[in-house]
Amino acid sequence: MIHEKLAAIAEKIADGTATKQQIETYHALLDTLEESEQWDETLMGSQQETATLLKARIYENAGITRKVQRIRMMRLSVAASAALLIGLTTMLWLHYKQPAGSKQMLADHTAGQHVVLKLANGREITLSNDSSVITQGSSTITLAKGGATYHNSAAAPDEINELITPPGFQFMMVLGDGTKVWLNTASRLRFPAAFHGPERVVELTGEAYFEIAQNVNMPFVVKSNEKTVRVLGTSFNLMSYADEPTTNITLLNGAVKVYHKQDSLLLHPGQQARMTDDKGITLIPHADISSITAWKNGYFAMQGENTAVILRQIARWYNLDIEYTGNIPDLKFEGSIKKSYELQDVIAILSESGIHLKLEHKKLVVFPN
Repeated sequence: MIHEKLAAIAEKIADGTATKQQIETYHALLDTLEESEQWDETLMGSQQETATLLKARIYENAGITRKVQRIRMMRLSVAASAALLIGLTTMLWLHYKQPAGSKQMLADHTAGQHVVLKLANGREITLSNDSSVITQGSSTITLAKGGATYHNSAAAPDEINELITPPGFQFMMVLGDGTKVWLNTASRLRFPAAFHGPERVVELTGEAYFEIAQNVNMPFVVKSNEKTVRVLGTSFNLMSYADEPTTNITLLNGAVKVYHKQDSLLLHPGQQARMTDDKGITLIPHADISSITAWKNGYFAMQGENTAVILRQIARWYNLDIEYTGNIPDLKFEGSIKKSYELQDVIAILSESGIHLKLEHKKLVVFPN
C-alpha cells in the first residue's frame, strides 16, 4: 500500500502537478520505510528513472539546465533512496512555492540598503517602488512601481546627480530628456540635473540598459571606464563592472559608435562590442540579446556561461565575496534563475548542477570538482 502511494505521488512530482499536501505525505510515507524493505520497481519504478525525473523537474522549475555527463546512480538501499528523494522533493517544493513576500528574501545580505539618488547639492533621497512625488528644490522625482521619473528644468549644466543601486537592487529611471535607464545591481549612474549644450553626457559604473530619447541635435553619450558610446536614438546594454574582464556594449536597435583609446567601431542591431585594455575592441556579430538583457527582467542568465561568470552575477546580487579553494570548476551552463529566489535555494540549484559551494557568512567558498 505504501509503495503504491509513493509511486502515485512520485509521478505527480515528476510531472509537476503535486500539491504541497501531497509532497508532505510523500515525506511521511518515506519515513515509514524500514531499512530492510526493498525498492519495488514494479510498483515504484526504477530508482534511477525516478530520481532523474525529479531532478529534471527541479531544473525545469528553477529555469536552469546544465550540460552534463549522464547521471550515474549506484543501486541503493531503500533508506538511501528515500534520503535522496526527500532531498530532491524538498528542493523541488522550494521552487514551487516562491513566497509572495519575496521582498524579504535578501534581508540578511542587503539589510539597511536602499536605492539612493544623490543630488548635486549633496542631499540624498531614498527611492522605493511606492508611488509618490518628491520635491527637492527645483528637482521633482515622481516615483511609481518599478521606477522613477526625474525632472529639473532650472538646473545649471554643471549640477551632477548620481543614482546608486546597492547589491540586491535594480532600478529604472526616466531622465529629464525622456531617456529610460534600467540600472543593474551594484551600479552607479552620474547624470546632469538638466541636459544643456551639444551633447547629453552620462557616466556609468556597473551595468545599465538604455532606451535613448531621440534628439538629432543633441547626441547621447555614455562614458564608462575610459570607453565612450555615442548614440542618437537607440536601445542598448552596457556592462562595465570593475570585476569583469571586459566591457560589453550590446545593441538592440538603432546604431551606436563605440570608442576606446584609438579604436572605434560602429555597431548594428544584434551586435556586441567587447573591450579590454590590451586587446582593444572585439566585434561579436551575433550576440545573445535575450540572455544579455535577462537581468533587466529579473533573471540571472546562464546561456553557455562558465562557472566564474555565473558566480560573479550571484555574488554581486547577494552582496557576497567569492573564495576559490582550488581551480575554478570548468562547467558550462544554460538557462536562467530568478533573482527573487532565496540565496540558499540558488546555492542548492548550483550545487545540484555540479558546483561545490559553501556559504560562510557573506563569503561563498567554491571547492574544486
